[in-house]
Amino acid sequence: MPTLEVIKFRDIVRIKDITRYVPNTVVPTIEILGDDFSSVEEVYLNDQKITAYTILNKSTMWLEVPAYTRASELRTLEIISGNFTKTATGSKVEFKIGTRPKKIEGILKLTQLFTKWLLQSPGSDIFNPQRGGGLQDLVGNLVDIERMDHILSSITRAVNTTSTQIRTSQSSVAGMPLSERLLDAVLLDVDRNMERLEARARVHVMSMAGDEAISALNL
Repeated sequence: MPTLEVIKFRDIVRIKDITRYVPNTVVPTIEILGDDFSSVEEVYLNDQKITAYTILNKSTMWLEVPAYTRASELRTLEIISGNFTKTATGSKVEFKIGTRPKKIEGILKLTQLFTKWLLQSPGSDIFNPQRGGGLQDLVGNLVDIERMDHILSSITRAVNTTSTQIRTSQSSVAGMPLSERLLDAVLLDVDRNMERLEARARVHVMSMAGDEAISALNL
């Protein structure tokens, strides 16, 4: 049964290379090569949203560099697709319904459910006080931990707890499509950015139908 989309997953387009500054342009412009820019929705340079870009073809983009950003300050670049296509890089997670709510099913519905339960704090639901991986409680604390193994163990424990809870809950539900039944979820990696005081965790979600998705959570 379809459900309302309340968490938006948007693919992070894999960037292959930043090849050059484009010659003879009024505004400094960089050329970017990537997997597929045909559905680009948002671009962030150094965490700032950039609207001045041109898609030349499926794999090539020109991006204008703001005047306040020098070449030596090109630290981060994130290109977000409007699609959810289960890329290997991961999907950016946004919590919003939007102006045009839509219903979802299959692996997208399963990934949304997993993300909600993963973040949920135990005790926040009076009808299911044990439910939740408790990852939300870790936000703001992980970046203060110096040892990476503590961060990994905390997030891994939250992922494993959520996986067990969802599988147990779904075991008694009849008629649920295999594409919405959780087979397993695995923490792939965690990247910590001390400058922005955040950590990004990538979780691989697998359904019993064999569908897979990767969501990237900024903590």
